[in-house]
Amino acid sequence: MSGSVMWNLLKTDANLELMSQVLNIREATAAVMANREIRSKKAAHAYMRPDIVKWTDVLDPQQGMKDAQQAFDRISAGIKQKERIVIYGDYDADGVMSTVILCKALRMCGADVNFYIPHREEEGYGLNLNAVRAMKSEYYDLIITCDNGISALAETDEARSLGMDVIVIDHHEPGFVDVDQQRKDVLPNALAIIDPKQAACPYPFKEMCAAGISFKLMEAFYRYIGCDFSPIHDELLVLAAIASVCDIVDLIGENRSLVKRGFDILNANKRINDGLGQLLTLKGYMEKPIDTFTLGFVVGPCINASGRLDSAEMSVRLFLSHDTNEQLAIARILSDLNEERKTLTKQCVDRALKNTKNAQENVLVLVDIETHESIAGIVAGRVKETLYKPTIVLTRGTETGILKGSGRSVEGYNLFEALYANRELYQRFGGHAMAAGLSLPEENVDELRKRLNAGFNSEASALQRVMHIDMELKAEDITLILAQELACLAPYGKGNHEPLFLTRSLPLTALRIISEKNTLIFTFGLSKGFLKGIAFGLNEMFLEKVENHYEGEDYRRIVSGQISEISKPFIFDVVHSVETNTYNGKTTVQIRIKDFKFDTAFQG
Repeated sequence: MSGSVMWNLLKTDANLELMSQVLNIREATAAVMANREIRSKKAAHAYMRPDIVKWTDVLDPQQGMKDAQQAFDRISAGIKQKERIVIYGDYDADGVMSTVILCKALRMCGADVNFYIPHREEEGYGLNLNAVRAMKSEYYDLIITCDNGISALAETDEARSLGMDVIVIDHHEPGFVDVDQQRKDVLPNALAIIDPKQAACPYPFKEMCAAGISFKLMEAFYRYIGCDFSPIHDELLVLAAIASVCDIVDLIGENRSLVKRGFDILNANKRINDGLGQLLTLKGYMEKPIDTFTLGFVVGPCINASGRLDSAEMSVRLFLSHDTNEQLAIARILSDLNEERKTLTKQCVDRALKNTKNAQENVLVLVDIETHESIAGIVAGRVKETLYKPTIVLTRGTETGILKGSGRSVEGYNLFEALYANRELYQRFGGHAMAAGLSLPEENVDELRKRLNAGFNSEASALQRVMHIDMELKAEDITLILAQELACLAPYGKGNHEPLFLTRSLPLTALRIISEKNTLIFTFGLSKGFLKGIAFGLNEMFLEKVENHYEGEDYRRIVSGQISEISKPFIFDVVHSVETNTYNGKTTVQIRIKDFKFDTAFQG
């Protein structure tokens, strides 16, 4: 809602005119880079061409990943001795892709490797004691966790007591204790722990997802054992890029480079992985360009759906399978499961918002036994987005008296640290600053709610949704050249948000309201020609504002698109992105409207 969103017009001391001249770009493009602290010519070229960014070597003696050498030694020995290796993954897209990357890469170099994905409802997140014992009964010698394991203290001890080694590959925050006012990591007793977020790891880039780490490790491992990685390089890079988008890691540095390369490869060959090709075909994306929306809102939810409503082993099999019939069958199941998941989610979100309509707490801790535990995180995210408050949604687990759920946070509130400070209340817990999962006795919920709200600092409580605007643009500066320049700065996402601009006093000359798609299409009149604008999800806000400012016949004319016949002008200030639109073979510039206000004369 416009009234609940603050517009923050960013200011920079950079010489935009000089940047524009040196780099041969528009000043608006220069402003975007300056606002991201890109000030040197070298940094600007790297930002405009993320595909050429040089990655840090995993085995660099000064900056490499802690324990990578030990992990490689152990894996190599296991392959030579024909030991049984199991990849212990997770049931979300990052866990699935990490598992696939490790399985494919290790099998290609001769390893006897299988995988194990815990069942979300029956086993919960991460390594568990029953699974460890089951893997011992299957005569596995080495467990490699991916996207989990950093908090598996007792489970790692159990594995080692049974004669199995454990290598942890994770990207989550480790637990910690305060010793002499300094934080000390609490780590499992694994043979090797590869997690850039552990304090002792010198690797400079800390923001990769588990699949990104797994890809880099396997690339380095092939070099370490003297094998050619090129036959599977592109495929595994694409899988890591999908996970990076779906896990919503910051799209900066190595992540942005990886995702950009992944898009280039995938758009050139949508069958780089046969199972992925079947899914893209089924969803109608074989002839469409692949971008962050495609991966985050089409592909990712289908991958996640199996782990939410069935078993994520299905998703792993999709990407490992070489059987066309099996691939197609699994892709159809995943698509159907996702449609079921969407229906369940809408019901749960509607119920949660109804129950929190008058909530006064800064941190929402909601209990809804009708919510399927697999979608608790999605529901928490939707409530958080609507109310802009950190939100935890809890529901019944399979264990009597125990609630399980997930939380999602807002910018400026570290959910992981807030929950970790009250860890004695939970049975299990893990996550990071913006998202976490937990299980706890039902009788501890009120105490958790009380503590989280008591500890919610006053600065954080003043937070509100903010749109950070890169620059104010005149309408005549919104050109096709600018749109094409800005497209070169993608991929956009968390940590590298899509550039936003403010344009004032745009007169509306035509309007189309598409209610069934919750879409508005605007035509703004300019001194020369016109400018098209499109807005998604803003219909309700728009109609509410129109009703407040226009009455009777004027209101009827506006909602029917008869803008030229209203009695007073319709002037907009809009926050928007700038993009291209191709229709009937012709490419033009348009703006995608994110928020708007009517001209201040009408107090919009």
